[in-house]
Amino acid sequence: MKKSLVLAAIATMILSQSISYAATTPAADQQPNAKTEQTKVCPKKMPERPKLDDRLNLTEEQRQKAHEIRMKGHEQIKPVFEQIKAKKQEIKEIKMSNLSEEKKQKKIEPLKNDLRKLKTEVRKIHEENMKEFEAILTPEQKAEFEKIKQQGRENFKKHHKRHHHPMKQGFNPDVKK
Repeated sequence: MKKSLVLAAIATMILSQSISYAATTPAADQQPNAKTEQTKVCPKKMPERPKLDDRLNLTEEQRQKAHEIRMKGHEQIKPVFEQIKAKKQEIKEIKMSNLSEEKKQKKIEPLKNDLRKLKTEVRKIHEENMKEFEAILTPEQKAEFEKIKQQGRENFKKHHKRHHHPMKQGFNPDVKK
């Protein structure tokens, strides 16, 4: 399960990278305003990475196909994300309600089950899109793509260390170390 979550996170990162890049890159005929570029502040800016298409050295035809795959995946996932957002909002409203804790849990449990199903659907869509994307790659590009995914897994592990709650680990405040 952890492996599929990590792969889904990596797939999301890789597939959305080109989408976000295309959305934020000015057109060739538009020159960025130097003054506005200086005033942009991003406290948690990700380190610069070579664009996936460039790193894989995709041909123009491959770039077009990759773009179509990304757009199709985006269109498939968008309504599922909207459903996830709505379920989370419902849970939040129930938690804030004046119902007893028992009634809250009875209402929340089916919503959590729905969320699990929706997240599984998202992973399935990501996996299908990843297979489609890999199908357009040459063997050399696939090897490079595997390296990129491995680097993504390592970065994910490095930056998303599990935070363990002391009480869940059998922490006893009376015991001195």
